[in-house]
Amino acid sequence: MNTRKSPAAFTLIELLVVIAIIAILAAILFPVFARAREQARKTTCLSNLKQIGLGTLMYVQDYDEVFPWLMQDGRNNNDATGLSERMSAGPPNLNGVRGLFIEAAIQPYVKNYGVFACPTLQADKVVVDAAGPLNAFGSYGYGYGGIGAAVSPRMTPLELFVRLLGPLLGAPYNTGNPQDYYIAGQSSAAIGRPTESIIAFCNSYGAHAGVTDSAVVPRAFGGTGQELPGATLAVHADGHAKFKQAKFLELVRFIMPPLNQ
Repeated sequence: MNTRKSPAAFTLIELLVVIAIIAILAAILFPVFARAREQARKTTCLSNLKQIGLGTLMYVQDYDEVFPWLMQDGRNNNDATGLSERMSAGPPNLNGVRGLFIEAAIQPYVKNYGVFACPTLQADKVVVDAAGPLNAFGSYGYGYGGIGAAVSPRMTPLELFVRLLGPLLGAPYNTGNPQDYYIAGQSSAAIGRPTESIIAFCNSYGAHAGVTDSAVVPRAFGGTGQELPGATLAVHADGHAKFKQAKFLELVRFIMPPLNQ
């Protein structure tokens, strides 16, 4: 005769306690995992920017120590033709130029399209023909914000910083001249503060802080009015890359430091 007792089953209360413990552990650990994942992505983004910066500095060495005239990002590019449009007429006239973006100009020096994709922002699919990429597909912006006092037909954020936010920030951000702040078209000798001047940056105010751009930008400039701390990363004209977390206007100051003040 079998005298073994059947194993006791969990009671409903015991099951509920186990489920509650699992839920509590998940609530504690999931944010930790998310922060660890973003930290890894941030490290990759910094590495990408470092490579883009070094590639740009190699370009400068090959072209008479002058930083290239390139658009900030793909907003002024015709992805069907690869030609720039609605840019400043200069001089120099930057309209109708093929490959006027870092993904095309710096690619021969980095030889890897992957470095133009931030793992947090990701990137568009690259479209290429025999001459190279047609679209500015990457996640990074270049230090271009217009030319002189003339307003571009289609201003990008860096130009808006100079034209609209500069007067609000006051000196030394209020000259109204993009060439006082951005490296595009500048000689190396003109960069008086290479540890601060920006070559390229991650093209978002909020993604690396886990919030939307609109949550960082003040309501007066089109944001939601939350004005949460944001973050971006940038590579400087001396080749070092840096992470910056701050409120919106401080991020603007970080991206457009005066070249020589």
